[in-house]
Amino acid sequence: MEKETVVISKGYDPLKYNGAVKPPLFLTSTYKFKSAEEGESFIRVALGLDKGEKGFVYSRFSNPNFDIVEERLSLLEGAEAAAIFGSGMAAITSTLLAFVKHGDYIFYTNPVYGGTEFLFKEFFEKMGVSTMHVKAGSDTPNLIEAKINSFKEKIKGKSVILYVETPANPNNVMIDIEAIVKIRDKLREEGLSAKVIVDNTFMGPVFQSPFEQKVDIVLYSATKFIGGHSDIIAGATLGSKEDIYKVKGIRGMIGTNGNPFDAWLMARSLETVHIRMQRQMENATKVAEFLSKHPKVERVIYPELYDKNSEQYKIYKKQCKGPGSLLSFYVKGGKKEAFKFLNNVKLCKLAVSLGGTESLIEHPKAMTHSEVDEKSLRDAEITDNMIRLSVGIENHEDLINDLKSALDKI
Repeated sequence: MEKETVVISKGYDPLKYNGAVKPPLFLTSTYKFKSAEEGESFIRVALGLDKGEKGFVYSRFSNPNFDIVEERLSLLEGAEAAAIFGSGMAAITSTLLAFVKHGDYIFYTNPVYGGTEFLFKEFFEKMGVSTMHVKAGSDTPNLIEAKINSFKEKIKGKSVILYVETPANPNNVMIDIEAIVKIRDKLREEGLSAKVIVDNTFMGPVFQSPFEQKVDIVLYSATKFIGGHSDIIAGATLGSKEDIYKVKGIRGMIGTNGNPFDAWLMARSLETVHIRMQRQMENATKVAEFLSKHPKVERVIYPELYDKNSEQYKIYKKQCKGPGSLLSFYVKGGKKEAFKFLNNVKLCKLAVSLGGTESLIEHPKAMTHSEVDEKSLRDAEITDNMIRLSVGIENHEDLINDLKSALDKI
């Protein structure tokens, strides 16, 4: 089956639930065992003490609504298994806790989502994990390799995470996933424990599939395109059965699981993810073309507008199936002009987040990336006049008219 069909037909059998065509909502905290022996076995499996038949124990560990979404996400991404969480940050934190400890190393690309950067510096660094970034772009693999080589003696016997967000948030810079995987393979040949983790929130699950490049883990803020309606907070981690078994062990231990209602909403939203993202992409392409020609816009960063002879365009065409619906642009002027523009948009919602059915517009430096240090902001070209726009499913002409009207106010 094609993926559009899988997300509607798999993961749920109506005949097991009185013929209900759509999954019911399982609002229960605990589950009855058939016997004491079954209870003992299910709990030991849930806690990661044994491997065996999984069963429902307590909704911090699993829930039928979780299972439906996790199976559909796995099939959609081509992963062996998935785990959902109460937020994207919960997914990132739980996943890294499953694979790093004091003394280990995380090499990541800059920029990443501001919350991720904050987590690395304010949590994992204090935990004794070394976190170091390199500039996102066409040269990222070389920069990461050089950084790793400078720590060659120190990383012996340690775990190494290569953490990539591509396209980067908010400057839409592409990183060659295949080249990062080759670095991991080289580290493994040298006897090191290494994994590639990709945050696929911007393009996935429709326009980019990092498992095709043999990454280990894919992460999502499922709040965004997977949820797609700006009405839930959720996260997801996908990978091998062995890796997700470890991640779920952490999830159950520290309680970063989601809740049944949000999982139910995710299952609903996955059925339309292809339709929504396709419409959003079509709109974004038209909006980007308009902005690129407007006299009060310095430049627009959107994959379809990359220089066709550039390395960035080659990476984009190699690993993406479409340009997505996120774009960033720079108005002429500075913070004053950017804020003037933002205060005059009417149809686009002035709000953080992305991937909803409505268009969302924000100021990265003052909002989503406000906790990022000045040097990292400069390296990522996150400036006072940068605007990020997540294009929704509205009529594209209405969106263009809204943006034009606000630009005219500068």
